Amino acid sequence: MTLPDNFICRPYRGVSVQHWEGPLEEGAVKEVLLAREAYRRTEFVVLRGDHGSTALVGLTCTSQEALFNPIAAVDWLGGPDDCAYVVRHEVDTANASALAEVALAEGQSAAICIVEGRYQHVNFIVRARPLVVRLVDVVPPEPPRLLDLARTAVAIDEDLPPIRLSAELLDVLALAAAAPDRHYVLPCQGAGLDLPGTVDYLDQRPARADWTLVGCERSRQFHRWFYGADADRQVELCPDRLTPAQPNGATATLLRCCLLERGIRVEGNRAVVPWGTNLSEVQAALRALASV
Repeated sequence: MTLPDNFICRPYRGVSVQHWEGPLEEGAVKEVLLAREAYRRTEFVVLRGDHGSTALVGLTCTSQEALFNPIAAVDWLGGPDDCAYVVRHEVDTANASALAEVALAEGQSAAICIVEGRYQHVNFIVRARPLVVRLVDVVPPEPPRLLDLARTAVAIDEDLPPIRLSAELLDVLALAAAAPDRHYVLPCQGAGLDLPGTVDYLDQRPARADWTLVGCERSRQFHRWFYGADADRQVELCPDRLTPAQPNGATATLLRCCLLERGIRVEGNRAVVPWGTNLSEVQAALRALASV
């Protein structure tokens, strides 16, 4: 049995932990285990030897019908030189991303990182290589809603592979400063921006003035509806438009756009969610990027 990169046991109840007396060597372990039986839900056994040494094996039983069944085959997946055992009781061992972060921080020298986590439940990850998801959004507010939701989605979704979010935050103040003006109009007051000069908010439908609109295509549509024409000067704010696709879809990218009102839009290695997105849409977008 050869386990792929990022493999974890799902659900982790398939992992059993047993104390081992004697040498943690493939031949000795197989000889002992092949004479035993195993609980019908057990797929893997973590063997804990003297002085913290650890090995991992996979089990195949003759049947899964009885509560305990004879062990028919034992796959040696890793010995003490291949396995690191890490105790991190704050970690959810059902979550692949959480296991990957532990492996990258503390088990880099081992191909298999075995984690004793929350509730003292144990799981493992094989050669952790998280999918990097580039998340593009605007600030303020800080942190942006999309980043908050994506962090939550990664933390609770037990079907996702290991994911590492790489946030690229577009600073609205810096974007506006590139087009200095004495009067700005922003889409709404919710962001709490503090720009120099006079600031109006489009959702309050202020009297028309000579201003710079800091907004996106939807803001421009509102402006044309309210005033019959575009603003004299404009600063683009849309993460979707400010983030060109990378050649060959090199990096999975998550961003949002207010022209998308519900659901998600997937284009190659880019997933777009609505501006006022929710957790289920962000989960769906991450699953699409991860091909789940």
